[in-house]
Amino acid sequence: MKKAIIFVLAILCLSFALFANDRSARDFKCTALTTDTLKKDSTDPVCGMKVKAGSTKTILYQKTVYGFCSESCKKRFNQEPKKYIKN
Repeated sequence: MKKAIIFVLAILCLSFALFANDRSARDFKCTALTTDTLKKDSTDPVCGMKVKAGSTKTILYQKTVYGFCSESCKKRFNQEPKKYIKN
């Protein structure tokens, strides 16, 4: 009986660890969501609006900081960054 309880607890702990790891990978597709300020005026890659230097709605993606006019544009970019980057 004692072995069965230990086995069940081990399975529960393993399941929890796997779920927590999967969630963090799914929620953050970009390298990092940052609160850094934008260093110079830029254009929102999602909607094309101008974003002024000092904006805190930024994402660091492939060593480049992108600024956004709104949280919704930031979220859309985070879901599919390659769609919005000009090569």
